[in-house]
Amino acid sequence: MNAFKSLEPINTVNIARWHELEQIMAHAMKNHCFNMVYQPLVSLTSGQLVGFESLVRCESSRYGVVGPDEFIPHVEQSGMILDLGDWIFKQTLSDLSQMRKIGMNDITISLNISPVQIIEGDVFSKVMSLLDKYKIDPAAIKVELTETALIKSPQRIAKTFEHFHKEGVKIWLDDFGTGYASLGLLRQFNIDGLKIDRSFISGITTNNEDFTLCSAIIAMAQRLGLETIAEGIEQREQLQILEQLGCDVAQGYLLGRPSSLANNTATWVKMYT
Repeated sequence: MNAFKSLEPINTVNIARWHELEQIMAHAMKNHCFNMVYQPLVSLTSGQLVGFESLVRCESSRYGVVGPDEFIPHVEQSGMILDLGDWIFKQTLSDLSQMRKIGMNDITISLNISPVQIIEGDVFSKVMSLLDKYKIDPAAIKVELTETALIKSPQRIAKTFEHFHKEGVKIWLDDFGTGYASLGLLRQFNIDGLKIDRSFISGITTNNEDFTLCSAIIAMAQRLGLETIAEGIEQREQLQILEQLGCDVAQGYLLGRPSSLANNTATWVKMYT
């Protein structure tokens, strides 16, 4: 998971590194140093590949690899997220179109959305325009937003979600359990799925509190008719427990690391079929 998260004020960031990132990001945008990778989402009912989370990476010959936990906050605060986000949408949906051409007809893609893109941009129109361009059913798209992002501009975000829902796009709440979400918020924003944060999954086999929390989240989601997605799965024991608890979808290194479409096509087609 590398969703667009809410940010700390700029004065808490190392100023020297911040200025360095300005140069790095300007170079990266100009020289096309971003690339998309996709991490598999696997159904715990069928064991089949059902989708991917779309993740952006940055690497240049001049500056090397810059991690998303570092560059995402920078592009949000600097405003570059609007241009970068447009490129991410275009590249992701182009790749999804290619996936369908090689036989993965029912595969879905989850897109991480920044609140900045909703508040300052027109994310709904841009996504819908690209879906039309690539002739992709909106039902193939999941939009992910973190709990903490919901409080940035709740009315604007709720309205954008409403537009997406009318077109058949589903909304997933990322990093569930780490922020401010309540049952009221789940209803207000008409959430379709909850992604259980990896910090709870990592301790599910050894920590009673993490097990109880995951069990409660899954049970609550089932009663509310919400899909549950567990992220950060690295051990088979974690997978088995989540399957027993009734979790719907699994994501993590155990099931597949993020990879580009070009590098992993054959493996994914095999997982899908």
